[in-house]
Amino acid sequence: MEAPRKGHRNPELAAIAVQRALGEAGLAVHDLSYLIGHTATPARLMPPNIGQVAELLDYGGPFVEFRQACTGFANALVFAQGLLRASAGPIAIVGSETGSVFFDPVRAAEDAGQLVNMVQMGDGAAAIILARDDDRVGPRLSQVYYGQIGRGRVPGLTVADGGSYTPRCSIGFPEFQHDFAAIHRSGLELLLHCAAAAERTGGGAADYVLPHQANGRMDTILARPLGLAAERIIVTAGRLGNTGSAAMWLALAPVRATL
Repeated sequence: MEAPRKGHRNPELAAIAVQRALGEAGLAVHDLSYLIGHTATPARLMPPNIGQVAELLDYGGPFVEFRQACTGFANALVFAQGLLRASAGPIAIVGSETGSVFFDPVRAAEDAGQLVNMVQMGDGAAAIILARDDDRVGPRLSQVYYGQIGRGRVPGLTVADGGSYTPRCSIGFPEFQHDFAAIHRSGLELLLHCAAAAERTGGGAADYVLPHQANGRMDTILARPLGLAAERIIVTAGRLGNTGSAAMWLALAPVRATL
């Protein structure tokens, strides 16, 4: 029932992340050829959240936004890959969430989903700058794979109210609804499917695995199925929480520093 603190609105967090990524890359905002955002908790439904990010950055180029949470990074990468193959200049991708405002403490005792919201739905933003490979020495994104595990599956996470299909919010405001049974049925299957595809695409086993940052125990959950030592599975959710759209870029940042 309350808004984010001043300076911590979704587009403000996203703009800070892009500025810091540009600084690390030695670039200015006018060097970008495209700005891509992905979030499930925009500051407002229209105009797009990334439009406000562009305004804060004083960016005058094209931008696009994906309304996805944890998987938004994947579509953003595929989109950016196509642009770079078409000889586009540097591209910024930023994932951002302000999910904490959707936690309802009054209903936490009666709705297990609200307890999950309290633990998982955090606020944060992280960005990455992508450009064509210039053959310089250093780590790079060399393979991009996008896939799914089939149609006819119910979503594990939904914000059903507030859209045009159900414009009226049943409890007064939109909320995240969790289908725990669906997540239990399909979650691990999806992760293992992606891991196997990544191994095929990359031409061999990985030294480290950076999985979906659902919780702080992903390393122990995935170690045996993946045949890897737990310390080779990168998990930051135990320290940073599940930040949705920002989670993968947040987890990638400390790994890059060690490569």
